[in-house]
Amino acid sequence: MFKSLLKLCIIFTKDFSFFSLPALRNIRWFLYRKYYNAEKLYVDTGVTIVTAHKNTGAYFKCGPKVHIGEDVYIDYSGGIEIDGWMSISEGAKIFTHNHDIHDEYKDWKLNPIKFQSLKIEKYTWIGANALILPLVTLISEGSIIAAGAVLTKSTEPYGVYAGNPAQKIATRKISE
Repeated sequence: MFKSLLKLCIIFTKDFSFFSLPALRNIRWFLYRKYYNAEKLYVDTGVTIVTAHKNTGAYFKCGPKVHIGEDVYIDYSGGIEIDGWMSISEGAKIFTHNHDIHDEYKDWKLNPIKFQSLKIEKYTWIGANALILPLVTLISEGSIIAAGAVLTKSTEPYGVYAGNPAQKIATRKISE
């Protein structure tokens, strides 16, 4: 009952920009934190975190200090674990399911859905309008996915990925 009420409140506050005002955005943050049991989860306007398809194995685990920018779409049908200390910029989309196009039916919508879990490690940054496809199982610690990149495979630690499909273009040099 309480969880359903929280979900309803999230739906209500999700698309209203006045909940971005400093005094009111704390209400949105509180609702998301309670619903997803996520410490210091910061969620901007228009964020959708959803199971796009029913799956008993679906889960959304979120560590501390995660910022999710405006109009981000996260499908956790296959399961997502975010370690924390990271950002997902405006308009990014993350998918953890796909329809099998090589199965029995010509109409791909009739074929079974394949679910894939995704782990996002600490200190990562997913750029604006980046697209994370279901083949990705790991976004490694310190990785950066550039704005507009289409990530089709898992990343290496501290790699910088850009393009369509995203390719590793650099390795971050960290001094600490």
